[in-house]
Amino acid sequence: MNILWSILLELLFHKGELLTATSLLWEMIYLAPFTIWNPDPYFIRSPIAIRWYGLTWGLTVLLGYLVGLFLFRRRAYPERDLVTLVQYIFLGGLLGARLGQILFYDLSYYIENPNAILRIWEGGLSSHGGAIGVLLASWLYCRRYPRPTVLQLLDILAIIIPLGGAWIRLGNLMNSELVGKVTTVPWAFLFVQVDMQARHPSVLYEAILAFGLFAGLLMLYLRYPNWPAGRITALFFTVGFALRAFLEFFKEDAYTTQLLSIPIIIGGIILWIYSGKKQDRVNIT
Repeated sequence: MNILWSILLELLFHKGELLTATSLLWEMIYLAPFTIWNPDPYFIRSPIAIRWYGLTWGLTVLLGYLVGLFLFRRRAYPERDLVTLVQYIFLGGLLGARLGQILFYDLSYYIENPNAILRIWEGGLSSHGGAIGVLLASWLYCRRYPRPTVLQLLDILAIIIPLGGAWIRLGNLMNSELVGKVTTVPWAFLFVQVDMQARHPSVLYEAILAFGLFAGLLMLYLRYPNWPAGRITALFFTVGFALRAFLEFFKEDAYTTQLLSIPIIIGGIILWIYSGKKQDRVNIT
């Protein structure tokens, strides 16, 4: 009810001017079919404050570990090193995602506001930077632990990452951030905390895509255990980032993200060809 009153007041005094009854009626008709979105970004506020965004990151780590444990057992990889792997991937992905956001998107802002660099709970993580961080962390891990190989490990991570990405995008939604373009589609969200305009819930689109990608890659991994190592990763890079680039059309200022997706898609195609030639096949025991 409080949300409705705030929206009504905003409409009545739109841009500081009292609307006429006719104008108010048209505004209400315009807003009627849309989802009013004004969530509290905090899951709980006391005795300690926990944001939804932080909670989704916690779920990402937990579910990533559980899925990783399941897949390690399916391939008879040593489970004792899995906790160490989670630490490598979490730190590599987080640092890469944050640095990617700073370097690719908001360099001038972070130069002027260096204190904001560490405030990751407010959002601001680049999936492309995260992908680079995960690749580097995987390479460092496999230098120390020989099994699985780099490509075998990346195949497992290619399944886990979309699942985590889906939950993180839902955290973005709870933060009312990364909103899409203004639209009149009936499933649009009215982001009360942004600008009171009906917009594409673009992060929700990405979450749905990521859940679907997770399910599809997991099914292929289990159904075709003798695929050359690297094939699942290649599909993740090509299909995942191609669809991600398409969804950017529903966002504002999508050019940078789409441009960054191109080399990853090309890399996926190269990896698909390379993995078909390299006989680094998974051995099932």
